[in-house]
Order: sequence, then C-alpha cells, then structure tokens
Amino acid sequence: MKSSLWVSMLLCFSIMPVRALTQDTFYIVHAVGWNWYHIEPIAVDKKADPVSSSAVIQTMNATREAIKVALYQAILYPTEANITHYMQVQHQLLWQVNDFERVWKQVLLHHPELDYSLLHPVNQIGVAIYQDKRRVEEDALITRLGKRYGLFFFYRSTCPYCQRFSPILKQWSEAHHIPVLPITLDGIALPDFPNSHRDQGQAEAFHVSREPALFTVNPHTHQAIPVSYGLLSESELRERMLAIATQLK
Repeated sequence: MKSSLWVSMLLCFSIMPVRALTQDTFYIVHAVGWNWYHIEPIAVDKKADPVSSSAVIQTMNATREAIKVALYQAILYPTEANITHYMQVQHQLLWQVNDFERVWKQVLLHHPELDYSLLHPVNQIGVAIYQDKRRVEEDALITRLGKRYGLFFFYRSTCPYCQRFSPILKQWSEAHHIPVLPITLDGIALPDFPNSHRDQGQAEAFHVSREPALFTVNPHTHQAIPVSYGLLSESELRERMLAIATQLK
C-alpha cells in the first residue's frame, strides 16, 4: 500500500504547470509550513479546527510548485546544494505520506465497510478464495439460465470449425445442465451429437449465415439471442453465456 500511495502522491504533485521559483515564492511556501532546510516530523493536531477549502488549495498549489521547481533545479543544475534540497523535499513528502497511511489504517479499523480489500482481496490466498467464490456464483447463474433457456447449435458436418467446437459445446453444456438442440445443415450428424435434427427451415428463420452458429432460445416465448458465430474456446463460451445469463436474470 505504501508504494501505491507514494506513487499517487508524486503524481498528484506533478500535474501542475511550472513557473520559476522566485525569492517571494519561497517565502510564501515557507509561510505555510514547508521549510525545506529544517525538516521536522509533521505533528498532527487532532483537535485543530478544519482548514478552509481555499487555504487547502493554496497550500497544495504552493507545495506542488515547490516540489517541481526543486526537482527541475536539481536536474538542470545538479549541484550538491540543489540535490540536497530536492532530497529534503522528498523526505518531507514521505513524512506526509506515512502519516496519511497511518491515519488511513486507523479509519479502516473504525469503518471496515470502507475497506475495499474485504470484498476484493489483494493477497494471493484471498484472491484465490474470492475467485473460487465468484466462479461458484457464476456457475449457479448459468445453470439457472439453463432451466429456462436451451441452445440451438447449427453446424455442417464438413466444417472443421464445427467439428472442433462440437466436443467443447457438448462437454460445457452437460457440465452446466443446459439442453442443446443440434441442427445439421447438410443432413449428416457429428459424432458428439448423433441425434441431431435435419434443418427444416430453422436456419433461415434464425438468419444463419455461417457456421457453427449458436443461439440461446426460450422454448416458451421463442426468444432467441445469438451467442456466437464461429469457433469458441471453452472460456469464451463461458464468458458469452455468463453475459447473457446476467442480462436475463
């Protein structure tokens, strides 16, 4: 988390346009508590009154410019003094990042509902558990779809893509208990679907222009939703069907 906050803070301080840092600018920055040559740990007064929004914006703008100027001065004029000055700026920023992170963690302890990682874990074990749980929920959603919808599978026996897709569809549909109505366009059944039906105008009704073609069909309402044209992998078939199941749930 620290590294991501550090990057975020640096990006935040890097988006402002650069102007030359005059002597007056330095004292403006110094006046809001950024003494680059006398770095002190930042003490947070928890009882302090809220700062006005305009003062916060002014302080942030001054801070951004001071950081950029310190960096550019160190790059263009890499003297020991300039580089030391920029390193001090970095240390001051790091103090603030560390303090921000500390308070962030305290907030999460008092408000766990704000902790994104509870719903979306980021560690390896948590991610694996989350993915397993999500897959079970997705499988259940697809299975529920199969109780209301079936699949129309249009193919031609001489089509190599149909031949390759046929076992994928058969295995996947059986695993999710989704019925398949296989329809052969040339009257010859593929081995995975020996009880196929000869096309009797269904292909024209579904506007099948290429094969293999797969449709989700509600046998009661006759609602038909295209799933795919052409060869799909198992993961692609699952993704398409999950999208349809989510849409129709």
